[in-house]
Amino acid sequence: MDREKAISVAKLVSYLLIIVGIVILSATIIYFLTVPINWLSYVGIILGGLLLNIGAAAIFLIKKLKLDIKSSH
Repeated sequence: MDREKAISVAKLVSYLLIIVGIVILSATIIYFLTVPINWLSYVGIILGGLLLNIGAAAIFLIKKLKLDIKSSH
């Protein structure tokens, strides 16, 4: 796999992690509003936050290290 393809796949995975993190956090907030709080709610918040932060950190590192296809040409 060449460099450009690997970077585009990494960016795609990062954006998907961000989207999934937002969806999990949103679903957990809706779950908070409808039922009493239990351990599953905390797992949803932690998991959603981790996915969101991992995706955001990956995007940040791709841009900071100038691995982005647009910035490298």
